[in-house]
Amino acid sequence: MVKKNIQISLIIGIIFIIFCKNPFATREAEPPSTDQSSWQFPTDPVIVLENMKSAFRERNVENYMKCLVDSNELFKFIPDAYEASTNTGIFERWDLSLEQTYINKIFTSIPDDSTRTLTFDSDFTRNDFPDSVQIRTDYTLVLHHVLSESYPRQGKGKADFWFNRRNGYWVITRWEDYETTVDSTAIRLPSWSTIKASFIN
Repeated sequence: MVKKNIQISLIIGIIFIIFCKNPFATREAEPPSTDQSSWQFPTDPVIVLENMKSAFRERNVENYMKCLVDSNELFKFIPDAYEASTNTGIFERWDLSLEQTYINKIFTSIPDDSTRTLTFDSDFTRNDFPDSVQIRTDYTLVLHHVLSESYPRQGKGKADFWFNRRNGYWVITRWEDYETTVDSTAIRLPSWSTIKASFIN
């Protein structure tokens, strides 16, 4: 009887070893969560700007691009006057693919623990038209990237954003950029146009 019980115990032990995982084995690490998006359905043009700010904070290229119309025929970026004359070749051919290239380079050059912020002035001007909305606002960009000093780490200026409905929600179709200067010294500050031109190279 004892011998029979030992045999049964051995058989059960062998089956356990064959078919069961080691309970003391180290558990594999779970992949990091990818659900870090603060995307809001853009039922109003102001939400588009909020989504753009969140995209910078989260380094989310997809959400940044969703702020813009998805058609090169409908999208237009107008650089500030200085960059328009300095980087004519770049901005004459500017389209959504270049938009994605520059923003991807920015996001991949900023470490997780470094600052990347986009702010818009809350005191903006808004004009509503029958089929579009125009918002003029001051902006500031802070980008603590790991690239050389030739790439700007800050951008400041004013932008005119034109919004239209596309597939049921608001997107930017036209974007006009304007540079600002420090009044006391008249030193030109990098604008968003400067950042785009720098990070496309």
